[in-house]
Amino acid sequence: MKIEYDHQADALYLSLLSRKVRVWKTREVEPGVLLDLDKKKQVIGIEILDVSRRFKPSELFQFSVQHLGQKQMV
Repeated sequence: MKIEYDHQADALYLSLLSRKVRVWKTREVEPGVLLDLDKKKQVIGIEILDVSRRFKPSELFQFSVQHLGQKQMV
């Protein structure tokens, strides 16, 4: 996963894949929140516009990764 922030555009982009995949379609799920889809209609990226209005600056780049479960190898 890669997270990019464009200060000038005030936009945050989360690329969900490590490899480059062509965007087939973009769907706006609510004003200013867009999902990029591949040909199989799987989400490959998320763009959030007007980030400074949606998040406090202190919250913007604070995140954590939690493992909710782990598959057991047989």
